[in-house]
Amino acid sequence: MRRMSTLWRRLSMLGGAALMSAATAQDAAQPIPLKEVFLFTSGIGYFQRSAEITGNRSFELSFRTEQVNDVLKSLVVLDPSGSIKPVTYTANEPVSRRIRSSGIALNQNSSLGTVLRQFQGAEVEIAAGDQTATGRILSVSMRSLPASGPGGGIVQVEVLNILGEQGLRAFPVDSLSHVSLKDSRLNRELGESLKLLAEGLDDQRRTVKLEFNGNGARTVSAGYLQETPVWKTSYRMVLDKNQKPYLQGWALVENTTDEDWAGVKLTLVSGRPVSFIQNLYQPLYVPRPVVQPQVSGSPTPQLFGEAVDKLEREAQQVVQNRSMFRAAPAPAAPAAGRGAPAGPGGPFGGGLGGVGMAGKALADSASLGIALRNSVTTAVGAERGDLFEYRIAEAVKLGKGQAAMVPIVGAAVDGEKISIFDRNTDEKFAMHGFRLTNNTGLHLSGGPVTVLQDGGYAGDAQIGHIQPNDSRLLTYAVDLDLTPDVKEPRFQQQTVSYVAKSGLLILTRKLRQEFEYSFRNKSAQAKDILVQHAGDEGFKLVEPAKAEERTADSYRFRVTCKPNETTTLKVVFERPVEERVALIDLDLNALSQYALNGQVSEKLRAALKQLVVLRRQLVDIQGRQNAFNMEIQAITQEQTRIRGNMTQLDRNSALYMQYVRKLTDQETRIEKIREEQTKLKDAERAVMEELRKFVDTLTAD
Repeated sequence: MRRMSTLWRRLSMLGGAALMSAATAQDAAQPIPLKEVFLFTSGIGYFQRSAEITGNRSFELSFRTEQVNDVLKSLVVLDPSGSIKPVTYTANEPVSRRIRSSGIALNQNSSLGTVLRQFQGAEVEIAAGDQTATGRILSVSMRSLPASGPGGGIVQVEVLNILGEQGLRAFPVDSLSHVSLKDSRLNRELGESLKLLAEGLDDQRRTVKLEFNGNGARTVSAGYLQETPVWKTSYRMVLDKNQKPYLQGWALVENTTDEDWAGVKLTLVSGRPVSFIQNLYQPLYVPRPVVQPQVSGSPTPQLFGEAVDKLEREAQQVVQNRSMFRAAPAPAAPAAGRGAPAGPGGPFGGGLGGVGMAGKALADSASLGIALRNSVTTAVGAERGDLFEYRIAEAVKLGKGQAAMVPIVGAAVDGEKISIFDRNTDEKFAMHGFRLTNNTGLHLSGGPVTVLQDGGYAGDAQIGHIQPNDSRLLTYAVDLDLTPDVKEPRFQQQTVSYVAKSGLLILTRKLRQEFEYSFRNKSAQAKDILVQHAGDEGFKLVEPAKAEERTADSYRFRVTCKPNETTTLKVVFERPVEERVALIDLDLNALSQYALNGQVSEKLRAALKQLVVLRRQLVDIQGRQNAFNMEIQAITQEQTRIRGNMTQLDRNSALYMQYVRKLTDQETRIEKIREEQTKLKDAERAVMEELRKFVDTLTAD
């Protein structure tokens, strides 16, 4: 920054007061006031600005560089009875490139001599000490001069050479106290370059200018999107024996913009619209070829080489992965009668006892809910297209960098207290829970819930997004009055049917899973228990006949446990499994077992017995073929040994003649075996044809 200030001082000599006035930025127009802010749970905010104007008026908005893309993508400008000029903004182009386009190259390292070299031939008026001169710049050169002061030596200095009426004159650049360009155009170009260089000092912000043209008084507005922190929710729930449960919700809002929100209307929108960033602010340049000027000359002979290389294009296929999800079905509404008062004590009866209160009670049981109802003014909810919004009734005052809790929900809700047990969460303890039914008419965003009971803290819970009239379960404390016990599951498998069809034996088996829960209630009050049990894919619920409700991957069963008693719940699932085996390839022993099985029908048993007979005939034939093959193999090995011995004997010897007779007998045996093998192959073929025909036409169950 010090270096840039020095450059401004030195260059101010070139243009005087007029140049400094041109290079200094004019006073910025006032920004259009911020009136409304819409914050979305998808991490974006919509900012609405408006102002009362008369005649023509311009406004300037300042944004951080990384925010400009969202502004360019979403900006909406309205002037109902006037016209809007083009919206202008600072281009996202390097300062060095913009300075080069102005015709004068400047940077923070430029010396006065470097700048003066660029004005070679320009007429200047200079002052150096008590000397003045007027002339045109010839050059800026380097000269070696003796160094002043002790030690002596030689130093290199820049020297300005000008040509005037008095001839050539040279002035050391460091001695110049005034330099003025006589050409107003050059003055203007230098001023523009300095202004661009000054803009580069703050490269983190950009300016967007709005201009409205028209007559008379009117209201103009501008709105745009910006990235904002996701607003969050937290709740307080009061459980009271004598009143309906009361739910109070707060939104946590953060102002991370660069300005204070003073008297701003705040709206919080629940939903997740699609939002993305596209780089619209970055200038795009198309590369262009450099074409040399055409010069006519004498043509020269050209030689064309032989084509050797072949160009191949590789097609690239882009595969899009689509994320799929399956939403969990909404839990069924409570059965009629549940949640209604069960006698004195309201909808919860006496079941609220048993939860340890931590710390001093906030208020007595009867007044806490009433106090919360009268403490805050909540938001007004409304549908906005596919989204839901909370309009904050009072204007918000929130400084930049500050955060606030804003009340958005305050209403009595329906529900029932219940104990909840899930063996996948904890096999040893059940939880105090609550079934919350959203009858507020609002969309409740997910968040933490602090449960207050009997005037004190009872525990914390967490809920997800709840649509109007939908219900959710929440748990907030361990139920120490309930002792659960889960027995090891039992698994059984039973074959229920045998069917032969189209060459296949189809076996249908039934897989059975049995689970048993028991609960001991140590309190003096009855407890309703909701048991959550994960279901396996493909298994069907058999017992109980129907669940209380079902989610995407779990069943929920309700049981009631009387005071100081134990109750049990048995859950049974079944799944049919079908196995198909080819009868013609089935192991003979297994086939024989099926033919003797008492569960198989008479018709199918008779058919299987006949199939066993045919399969045994086939096995017998194949066994004889194998025996012949083994005999031929043994003979072949023996003949190899004999022929090897015969090569060492005299052809007229007795042993040689004995080997000849033995080989002759073996060849005769081989011929007979070949004949038998041919007959066996024919027999095997006939049995196989009969077997295939029998199997293919067999239908029995």
